[in-house]
Amino acid sequence: MSRKKRVAWNGYMTDELGVIFCMVVEDEAGYIPMTGKDELAAPWYLAMLDDHRNDDGEVDYKSLWEHANETAAVYNRRQNYSERDVSYVVGSSMRKQNIQESEEE
Repeated sequence: MSRKKRVAWNGYMTDELGVIFCMVVEDEAGYIPMTGKDELAAPWYLAMLDDHRNDDGEVDYKSLWEHANETAAVYNRRQNYSERDVSYVVGSSMRKQNIQESEEE
């Protein structure tokens, strides 16, 4: 049995510090926010809000999201996943989610 692919994904989730790093697992519905499971574990971030503030202290969300997407892409490339692999994994997760939702109706 082959191991399921796990890819980094920008789920556009933020907290007071930044954009939360999320993982998507091949053929599993949903995504996993990497927020830490106990008091000693810190969240993983794709981008930090303070790195994308203008002179008025407002967050430049366009820059923030671009940086988060690029950070996820770099992580995936380092895991030897192509953009096609990532699209397949995210698509397989969405399909699984849609199947589960239609079965619940």
